Amino acid sequence: MSTFSRMFGRDPDQRIAKATRWLAEGRHNDVRLEMEGLDLPEAQSLRDQALTALAQMNLDEAQARFSSDDPDGAKESLDLAILFGADKDQVRTIRKAAREARKAARTAAEAEANTPPTPVGDDPLWSLPPDDPRIRFALAMEAYPDAIRPRMLELGREFAEAVLSIEKDPAAARARLGSFVETDPVARYERARAALAAGQLPAAASDLATFGEEVGHMRIGQNHTGVMHAQVLTQLGRGEEALAMLDVELAKRNDIALAGTRISVLEVLGRLEEAEKSGSRLLRDASRDMGLIRLVARCRERLGNRMGAAAMLEDGLTRCCSSPGKCGNQAYDVPAARMLTRIYLEDRIQEKRVTTLVAELERWRKQETWEDGYIAALLARNAGRPDADRFRAALATALPAADPRHAWLDLHLPSS
Repeated sequence: MSTFSRMFGRDPDQRIAKATRWLAEGRHNDVRLEMEGLDLPEAQSLRDQALTALAQMNLDEAQARFSSDDPDGAKESLDLAILFGADKDQVRTIRKAAREARKAARTAAEAEANTPPTPVGDDPLWSLPPDDPRIRFALAMEAYPDAIRPRMLELGREFAEAVLSIEKDPAAARARLGSFVETDPVARYERARAALAAGQLPAAASDLATFGEEVGHMRIGQNHTGVMHAQVLTQLGRGEEALAMLDVELAKRNDIALAGTRISVLEVLGRLEEAEKSGSRLLRDASRDMGLIRLVARCRERLGNRMGAAAMLEDGLTRCCSSPGKCGNQAYDVPAARMLTRIYLEDRIQEKRVTTLVAELERWRKQETWEDGYIAALLARNAGRPDADRFRAALATALPAADPRHAWLDLHLPSS
């Protein structure tokens, strides 16, 4: 084990949960920074999604600046896009699109100099003025479903400006978006996104509910509005309502994201047997989903089936890569290894396997956590070392008073 003084870093699961929320809120740079140095599959996925979004945002900004005859600003945005992972083909495409946009705008201006503007819905995109925010907004809409993309664009310039301002001032953006939701309910998705970014969960829940009723829950870019709705409801303590909504959506179509969210809600509601059974069934279609594997293992442990939990984690870890270059691209799942090591140590079993697991944790983890310190204390206890009490006292001090992990200490490391 590493030095005990480093073990109280932020818990990776908490960091991943925070980054997941931020991703739904569109705070991509915050996600990138939060996931730096965290070598977990979920963290890599979140980091990749954030980098992709940041690259696209800067490509969009470069397009707008090229169209506004601001080549220096466009170059700066392109440099940032490349830094975040945009490839040369994307950069070439933006430059070409910018040239075409300027040419189209000039042609349209010359041909219709004395003609009132045509409504946006009928106008070719690149005939808009080069500084019109709808150009950048349209590029951002490319990832949206065909069913709603044109409807969002038809809401016009002010709507585009409000959406593009969400990251800078989400509360103000939400207020600006209020006038558009009566025109078309598709606007409720962007207003919900602004509400989430502003920490206004009840408002977000309301907009997502109406969006689901009037438009229909769907995947929009990297988000799923049904998953967002269920997560917000659960955070508000309305888990039963979230569950009912998910059941309705799953009756319409089988969706792994919705099904996985339903299992998470069941766990929060304490319906552990149902969550465990549903999770085990879903694993037939998502056998490499380590988040789902850990969820099922947690349910089994809380139900008293500790060996069943350990078996689930062991099976999951066989799907991870412990020898780079000799297996698939799924990295070693440190949270699963921590959980498995803890169970074995608490029960004083599988000593040889524990030795292997501890070595793998030392190799793969990037930051020590409270649970690593707890594992160190259990190792000291099982070896009969006198420093176990010192470990126990430090661990207890590091936890908030209401933290459920105090029960671990009381049961497995009681004060002497």
